[in-house]
Amino acid sequence: MDVRETEEELMVHSYQRFGLVISRGSGDRLYDPSGKEYVDLMSGYGVAILGHGNRGVLEALERQFMEMDIAHASLYTPARAQFLREFSSILPWKSSMTYLGNSGTEAVEAAMKVAFKYTKRRKFIAMERSYHGKTMGSVSLTHSQKYRKSFSGLLYPEVTFVPFGDAEALRRVPDLDSYAAVFVEPVQGEGGVNIPPGEYLKEVREVCDDNGILMVTDEVQSGMGRTGKWWAHQHFGIVPDILTAGKGIGGGIPMSATSGRKEFMEVLEVGEQSSTTGGNPLACAAGTEVIRQLKGGLLERVDSIGRVLRDSLTETVGDHRLVKEVRGMGLMNAVELRIRFLPVLMSMIDGGAIPLYSGINTIRLLPPYVITRESVEIAASAMEGALERQVASAREGGA
Repeated sequence: MDVRETEEELMVHSYQRFGLVISRGSGDRLYDPSGKEYVDLMSGYGVAILGHGNRGVLEALERQFMEMDIAHASLYTPARAQFLREFSSILPWKSSMTYLGNSGTEAVEAAMKVAFKYTKRRKFIAMERSYHGKTMGSVSLTHSQKYRKSFSGLLYPEVTFVPFGDAEALRRVPDLDSYAAVFVEPVQGEGGVNIPPGEYLKEVREVCDDNGILMVTDEVQSGMGRTGKWWAHQHFGIVPDILTAGKGIGGGIPMSATSGRKEFMEVLEVGEQSSTTGGNPLACAAGTEVIRQLKGGLLERVDSIGRVLRDSLTETVGDHRLVKEVRGMGLMNAVELRIRFLPVLMSMIDGGAIPLYSGINTIRLLPPYVITRESVEIAASAMEGALERQVASAREGGA
């Protein structure tokens, strides 16, 4: 039984599969068992921000493993303390506290608890086309019906969705002073790499301030340098009350954080939010190394190589008749198509590049921050070839 057959038989069928077996990775490349090479535009859904096989992360893990591999947060440990010091240095507040978990959805759940307990209010606002996770609290804030419809009876009912980018729609929500928090992705990820209009997040901040609502920015995908700054909200001149982080924070090791102003976060009491493996020494050692490398110049590179990627895509496919728009910030980019994404995505894989997708018609690109100019050119060429093959296929079908 081969790899595909084994997974199809033994693993639940809850993932969109691309039919590809990947056996190893190096830098910004992935390889199948035959040795075929692919440019990684997925990076594990935005996780492998330092690329695959990063030497610094490997050495940090090796050192920490030899000292201590696991310590529950009921015990103090140097690795966790070091990470918290480093992480607090990149947060937007002078006085903050952080809850450490293992995944983005856990981070969102913790933020919901903090907002609920601090404000003593039951209701939340989230955005249309939002994505905040799939556990029962976080999926209640996620807008897409494909994630919600099978579990409607279990979802938290006190959530109001408003259009992303429309501050007036937010202002029109009745009884705003009864809401605990507004959850917003500064740049929507799964929704299509949607960038808000210029003053939108400032207006959201004002609405929250005027009504005693906590503003929570979900930075699980857009944070840790993905848009060229530590946090995507920094592009828009606002400071949230709470933010969530995940994906690349652990350099490939599962890790997440819920951080906020100390006055909000300290409402959590003993036992109200905990995790067996949250803040474990291995993840913390990896996380510290991630911050060190980003501070060492990699963060600045995200903006410059991101511009190279967008310019290359714009030049290569921007005027293609199947392309509606090329957009993005840093290395969080999208090509919105005029057709469904799936045949284009699969054709890009055949052409040597593995992208992601959003919705039904958008190719999403979340490459490692170490992506090279050569890989950028391969990615743009793979997309151009995929689009041309779709044109040729349509032409043949109409002949």
